[in-house]
Amino acid sequence: MKKIKLEILGLSSSQSQTGSFALVLGETEGNRRLPIIIGMFEAQAIAIEIEKIIPNRPMTHDLFKSFCQQLSL
Repeated sequence: MKKIKLEILGLSSSQSQTGSFALVLGETEGNRRLPIIIGMFEAQAIAIEIEKIIPNRPMTHDLFKSFCQQLSL
């Protein structure tokens, strides 16, 4: 199976499900789009990264990343 590189094209509140968000991914070398419904916390974490916001406290995935880096995993 060939891997296809994707990029985030957009993130918006879902009109079909309350409290959910639509994450739209697109091929970097193509025209296909893939909408994915995600939860509020996932959307918030993605938005923080997209906007380059530095939170006051590290987020859970930041702690896990640091843990893995310290253990050379």
